[in-house]
Amino acid sequence: MTNQVFHGGLWGKLHNKSVKPKLEISEGKIHKEHLSFDVYRVEGADVYGSWVIGIELSDGDNNVLMAYAQDDLAKLNKRHIRNYYIAKIKASKHSMLVPLGAKAKISLPHPQLAKLSKGNYTLKITDISGLYWTHDITHL
Repeated sequence: MTNQVFHGGLWGKLHNKSVKPKLEISEGKIHKEHLSFDVYRVEGADVYGSWVIGIELSDGDNNVLMAYAQDDLAKLNKRHIRNYYIAKIKASKHSMLVPLGAKAKISLPHPQLAKLSKGNYTLKITDISGLYWTHDITHL
């Protein structure tokens, strides 16, 4: 009952914010051979995490310059994830797991990044559900 009350189900269409995960991305930077950014899981079911199956960096023409696929994220080394809170982002069996309330600095190495010219790029994070989030990065 509280779910319907708090998410509008009694007075209109039910809007349950706890069903779909939502990630917020900030502090995106490219430095030498590393792409770093903060990711914070602000919504979604608390009984399971958001399973990130893809992280991409693309240029203004939508050319993918760097990509971490599902298997890459499942093997991500702990040193590339610096958690801020008790809820921890981590590499899991098939992807990168982002539980509700988790926030971390992610740092991904890729040799191609050292060759990037200055300009605007887009970071895209894809969840197993098909949802994705983007963040604009200006490389100075």
